[in-house]
Amino acid sequence: MEKEGFIGKYKVINWIKGVIFIILGILNNRFDVGYHWFLDNLIFGPIIYIFIIISGMLIALDLRSDNGDRGEKSNKKLTIKNLAYIFFLIAYGINCVYVFYFQRNIIILIVLGGVGIIWYILSLFGKDWEKRSLLVTLIVSFTVAFGLIFGALLNDISIPTWSYFFFSAIFTLQFSKDIIKSCEKGISRTENEKYGNFCDIFTAKKTQRIALALQIIAILSLTLPLILGVYNGFLYLITGLIVIILVAISAILNLIYDFEEKYSGKVFVLLKIGMFFSIIAIFFASI
Repeated sequence: MEKEGFIGKYKVINWIKGVIFIILGILNNRFDVGYHWFLDNLIFGPIIYIFIIISGMLIALDLRSDNGDRGEKSNKKLTIKNLAYIFFLIAYGINCVYVFYFQRNIIILIVLGGVGIIWYILSLFGKDWEKRSLLVTLIVSFTVAFGLIFGALLNDISIPTWSYFFFSAIFTLQFSKDIIKSCEKGISRTENEKYGNFCDIFTAKKTQRIALALQIIAILSLTLPLILGVYNGFLYLITGLIVIILVAISAILNLIYDFEEKYSGKVFVLLKIGMFFSIIAIFFASI
């Protein structure tokens, strides 16, 4: 496995964001559980989830590789896939011990098992699809955002409705940001010439339309918690509006300008800042 390929393509910042979001997920669903239950989840949740993140990123890295490679490169790719399985099994094993020893909700094992099945199916059949860059982007975005749901489930199976909207907002923001990044000039194909990034395969025009749709979903997902009510609506309103405005500006640029020119970089920066403020907004919503 090439360290540069893994660390460079799937930056550690995504791992950090995933851990932050599981903590926020735990915070968003903490009031129906006792203090010690909450504290245990705050300790063990991120430990479990970091292994889930690594396994997901390894599956994504494996999907980027070319089926045609042989010899040493092929062995490296097999190692990547096996490591993905191992890291996921470690996460699932720790989660099993945690659930049964501390008598926690078994539903979390069922949900995590479903994620594992999806990981396994994608690792077996995903590379045969010529548009597998879509799968790669989906995996990365899901892995970053799923911590919000996973963390909430650790506390209780009854999840506040706004947690789902927060998940939707983070997922669509991450997805939109990543596919726009692929439209920047100078982004080259990775590892081999047979793998094309999202913009290579779907074209800049189509990528721009997909990004616009995702940004609209993100705006709606960030707005609805204001209507449904969160724990701290006032603080969420202040920071949430910043995110909504940034994403709205991105959507307007998406609508007006051509990403084949120079505007994809500007939209990418706006969404990156929006992601940062969304973390603050979700934190404020939960206190």
